Amino acid sequence: MRATKPLLAVLGLSLLTSATPARAQLLDSLKGMSGMAHGSGQGGSQSGGGVMGGGMMGGLAMPSVGQAGAGNTAGVLGFCMKNNYLGGTDASSVKSGLMSRLGGQGSRAPGYQSGNQGLLQTGGGHSYDLKGGGLKAQITSKVCDQILKHGKSLL
Repeated sequence: MRATKPLLAVLGLSLLTSATPARAQLLDSLKGMSGMAHGSGQGGSQSGGGVMGGGMMGGLAMPSVGQAGAGNTAGVLGFCMKNNYLGGTDASSVKSGLMSRLGGQGSRAPGYQSGNQGLLQTGGGHSYDLKGGGLKAQITSKVCDQILKHGKSLL
């Protein structure tokens, strides 16, 4: 992970030398994400415990979805669907199945509301904020794919 900091510094310097609106937006994304690989995410949340799937994307750690509870997983699926990261009947049926599994708790299940607002709870008190654009949107898309797979495994 130590190699990430110099990489982000070099990227940031190269973006600063020729500032256009698109590059400024990318630089803002990098600033917000530089802490994620080091244990802190945007908005004071922390990066997920461990690395998911292939591990790194653009030098940034991906959160592990394996410890997300059923309520948080259902909420994150809702977030992913309403923000067009997931669509179709597959995501909808997995979310419905999880909601049925939660019984009477439904949207009151632990972690559901935060998940529905884009906060993945990865266990051990760690969370990962999925909101954002730029490079973070690419990571969120991958996380949404993984949370769908995790949701299926919980059914």
